[in-house]
Amino acid sequence: LAREQFGDPRYLMDRFWQENEDLPAWMGQRATRFLHIANKLKLDSLGFSARRIENCVMISKLAASWLKVACRMMGIKTKKNVKGYERVMKLLVAPHACGSVDLAYDTVRCERNRNIINKDDWLKIYEPRLKPYIQYAVFSKPAADVMKEVSGMATIGREKKMIEYKIAEPLCGWNKILDEEDMTHRWSDPRECCLCHLCGDNDAGLPDEVPNQTSDRTRPVIARLGRLLPMGEGWWVHTACALWSSETWEAPSGGWVNALEKARSRGAQLRCFGCGRPGATVGCVRQNCNCNYHFPCAFACGAVFTSSKQMLCTAHKDGVEDIVQNPSSELMKTLIVAQEKIKPPGEKDLDSSEAGLCPRAGALLVHSLGEIEQNRDGFHTEDHIMPPGYTATRIYWSTVKPKERTVYVLKIERSTGGKPLFTIIPADNPFSLITAPSASQAYNLLMERVREANSSQFSQGDLYSKLPTARKSRSRVYGMNGPQFFGFGTNHIRKLLESLPGVEAVVAKLTDASPQYHFCYTQPSEEAIMDLQRRRAALAAEKKLENATGCARAEGMNAVTRSGGSDRITRALVRKAENEDFSDVAGSKKSDSEKVKADRSRLQKMYREMKGVPIDQRLVPKRSHIHGWGLFTKIDLSKDSMIVEYMGEIIRQSVADEREKSYEVSGEGSCYMFRLDMQRIVDATQIGCMARFMNHCCQPNAYAKIITVDTEQGQDKKIMIFALTDIKAGDEITYDYKFPVEDGSLKCTCGAPNCIGRMN
Repeated sequence: LAREQFGDPRYLMDRFWQENEDLPAWMGQRATRFLHIANKLKLDSLGFSARRIENCVMISKLAASWLKVACRMMGIKTKKNVKGYERVMKLLVAPHACGSVDLAYDTVRCERNRNIINKDDWLKIYEPRLKPYIQYAVFSKPAADVMKEVSGMATIGREKKMIEYKIAEPLCGWNKILDEEDMTHRWSDPRECCLCHLCGDNDAGLPDEVPNQTSDRTRPVIARLGRLLPMGEGWWVHTACALWSSETWEAPSGGWVNALEKARSRGAQLRCFGCGRPGATVGCVRQNCNCNYHFPCAFACGAVFTSSKQMLCTAHKDGVEDIVQNPSSELMKTLIVAQEKIKPPGEKDLDSSEAGLCPRAGALLVHSLGEIEQNRDGFHTEDHIMPPGYTATRIYWSTVKPKERTVYVLKIERSTGGKPLFTIIPADNPFSLITAPSASQAYNLLMERVREANSSQFSQGDLYSKLPTARKSRSRVYGMNGPQFFGFGTNHIRKLLESLPGVEAVVAKLTDASPQYHFCYTQPSEEAIMDLQRRRAALAAEKKLENATGCARAEGMNAVTRSGGSDRITRALVRKAENEDFSDVAGSKKSDSEKVKADRSRLQKMYREMKGVPIDQRLVPKRSHIHGWGLFTKIDLSKDSMIVEYMGEIIRQSVADEREKSYEVSGEGSCYMFRLDMQRIVDATQIGCMARFMNHCCQPNAYAKIITVDTEQGQDKKIMIFALTDIKAGDEITYDYKFPVEDGSLKCTCGAPNCIGRMN
C-alpha cells in the first residue's frame, strides 16, 4: 500500500518527519531503520529467516513501529487492518520506559516450514533467560537481583561478558601506574610557559567542548592552554597564550606564529590584572583600557574572546558579537614559532640548548636520526630514507590494556645479514617486542595486537550491546601506515633526513637495480655525488689490490694486469712523449726575444722558490680513489703555480726499452718513465720522488711542461708540474696523460663528470 500511494516508502517517512505531531520520535527512528534493513536484506522478495531469537525480536520491534507509522500516514486504522494487533502493541514500547518487554510466543518458521522453538520450551527455558539479559543490556538496569539472576543462568551458546564502555584518556607521564603513597617517582613536566608561567602540556579539547564560565571569583574556571611550542633558546609557550597575545599574528599558510618574541618582551614588564604576576600579554582592545591578563586569568575573570583574535574585559564585553565560546580549543594543525631574534655569527654555537632538542611531530619524538648507509642497498626506497641507528618514541594504543595508551620505542637496526631490521618495543610489555624486515610489516603486527586487546570494547555482532560496532572494511579509512608510524614517512622528519650528512648516497646507485630516492625538500649537490662515486671507486680498487704493501711498485704484476695490461701504461707514456711540443726548444731559437727572456726569468725564480721548500712540507702520497696511490697537496696552490719537478734517473731510449722488459719479467708492475726530449727519458721507477704517484684524470687540476732552467751544471731541461686551477690543501693532484689511441683501451676510474671510462 505504501508503494502504491507514495512510490517509495522513504517518501512516506519524509512526510512523517514534516507533518507528524502525535507519534513519538523514537517510533519514526525505528521505522526508518526497518526500511533500511528491509532494503538491505530484500525482505519483500526473500522473506525473513533468523538464526538467533534476539535478531527476530529486534526485527519485530522495528517492523511494529513501521506498521504504526505507515497506517497513521495513510489514514488506515491499525486495529482493524493489522493482524496480531495486541502483539504489535506489546512491541511498541518506548526505550527506557520500563524494565523489560514482554515477549509473546510466536511460531517462527524457516524455509523448510519447521518450528525452531516450540511453545513449551520458549515459556520454560528461553524467555526466563532472555528477559534479564535485555534488562541489563538494553535498559542499563544492573539491579542486584537481576545480576544474580543473570549470573546464575547458563548462557545461550557461549558466555557473554558484561563490559562497560571505557573512555580513553590521554597519556601524561606514568603517575597512573604508581601507588598513591609513592611520591618519590612522581612525574611532572618541567617545561614552563614563558607567558603564563604554568608548566606542562594541557589538552585543550575540541572546539565543540564549551567550558563553563562563571563570574564568581571565588570559584573561577581555568581555561585549558593547549600544547607547548618551542621558541628557541630554551623558551616554551602554550598555543593559547601565543595565539591570543596582542602582538602576535598567525601566517595564512604554514602555521607560523609571528611577533612572539615582541610579546614576551612587553609582557615581562606588565603584571596581570588577575594574578598580579608578570607576563600579561592579552590586553583589552577597547581604547584607554589598560587591562592586561594572562590568557587563563582573562578567561577566569570573565573576559570574552572574539573570532578576530581580540579580548574584551568584563567592563567592556556587553554588546560584543562573534564571541568564541571555546577560545582554547586544540588546533589540529602544525604551529611553528617564527624565530625573530638573529644571533651574531660568532654566537650561533654558544647556546647548545636548542641544538639538543629532539624533533617532535605530535605523539612522535625522534631521539636520533641515524646515519645514512653509504655502501649498501635496502636502507632507502624511492619514497623513504631509513637510516640505521634511527631511534624514536611514539605514544600509541597499548597492546595489553584496552583503551589505554603507552610509549613505544621505534628503532631501525642493521641485521646480521646487513639488511634493515625494524623494531617496536612497547613500554608496558618490553619483552614482547616486534621485529620485521619492513616498517609496514612491523606496523601491521602491532595493529593486530592492538585490535586483539580492544576486542572486548566492541559489540562483536551483539545487536543489544551498548558497545560500538567494529569496522569490517578499512578500504576508506584514513590512518597511518608503517613509515608514518615510525616517523620517517612524515614531512617534518623527511625534511630533516634529507639534510643529513652523506645523503647523496640515496641517489648514487650501487647497481642498476638499486632504488633512487626522490627528494622533496633539499637536493644534494652534483659535486657531493661525484665525490661519493670517486670514494666508491677507490674502495672497489682497494679490494682488487690483493698485496697492498704501502709501496706502489711493490704491488706485483697482477695490479697492472687488472688495470688494463702489463705494458700499456709504460709504452703509452714514452710514445706520447715523442709527440710532445717542446715549446722551450723553439723558444731558445728566439732567445733574443724579450718575451722569452722574461718568461725564462720568471720560471727561474719560481723554480728557486719551489726548491727552497722541502717537498715533504708541500706534498704527500696517499691512497687514491682513482688508482692505487696518488699525490696530494698539503698547502693551497694558486693557478699556474709550480708544484713539483718530475725527477728520476735519466736514461737513453735503448736502455728504457730493456728496462721496460725487465720490469715486466721481474713483476715490478708499475713503471714510471717520462720522456724529457728525443734522446733522454726520465725513469722514476727505482730512483725518483713522489711526483711519480700522480694519477690521470679526465678533468685534471695540473699539467706537465718541460722548461729550461739554470743549474750548477749549466742550463738543463726539467719536467715541471704546474697548477691548472686553484688547488686547495688536501686535494689530489692529477693531470691528463694524453695517451694516444691504440689497439685496445686503458680503463679510467677517475670519476670526473666528463670521464668516458678510458684513458685513450
